[in-house]
Amino acid sequence: MSDQSHLPALTAQATTSTDEPYDRHRAVEQLLLQDESLTGRIYQYELDGKTPAEIAEAEGNKGAAFVYNYRLQIEALLKWEVPTSPWAARSLAAKMRRWLKTLDLDARFRDDLLAFEATVQSRAEDSEAQAVEVDQAVAKSKQAEDDGTPGVYVYTLPHYLKHRVDEETGKTLLKVGHSAKDVYYRTGSAGRLTALPEEPILLRVYPSVESAATEKQFHAWLSAADHAGTRTRRAGAEWFVTSTKFLDRIAESLELEVRVINEFDSGDA
Repeated sequence: MSDQSHLPALTAQATTSTDEPYDRHRAVEQLLLQDESLTGRIYQYELDGKTPAEIAEAEGNKGAAFVYNYRLQIEALLKWEVPTSPWAARSLAAKMRRWLKTLDLDARFRDDLLAFEATVQSRAEDSEAQAVEVDQAVAKSKQAEDDGTPGVYVYTLPHYLKHRVDEETGKTLLKVGHSAKDVYYRTGSAGRLTALPEEPILLRVYPSVESAATEKQFHAWLSAADHAGTRTRRAGAEWFVTSTKFLDRIAESLELEVRVINEFDSGDA
């Protein structure tokens, strides 16, 4: 285990007495150590010297991409620096709002956290930065689509990433459909993605030769977990209120490869 002797003793509340000298960095460290969510667990893993692959394994996840996203948020908090990525900024701002809402914080730290949250949220709402990041995600999506790998494909829209159905868990509307040949042919022929107001973003590919049968298995798991989305003629039956974390677990249970194309999951379980 890591040496934490430099940190103050932990209490049930993330507070420091107003009679004690105020150290913002130490207050952040204490909050992270007391945080029982994934953010806090990853911070503890890092203190223990675990690699991203080891962290992913400890969390029951084959892919380690999510670890790097949380690392960015933790580093931003410790350095008190606004993340470059508007998506990372959005997740970090949401995290700070939960702390502000649920924890009894030292008044000095609360004031600092309120001001920092506002600055981070401003970055999250930077439309130009968002557009750049979306363009990069779309480019990655098209590159993966060009491979024409048979399997289950997971898409979403930028709107559903920015305005999640459940901000607390990170669940939002995701399209889970299969491609037996070429993904452009599949989605184009189905008419599901061609008339949308935004460029869809490909989040995952789970390769499978029997893609149609595998899709049915995914849909059965999602329905059983009550992750079914609103059924409309426009959306079709392939949209679910879920998360890539849950979908990755399904893929692992089915012994499928998890190909991370874009990582935007903000769940903090």
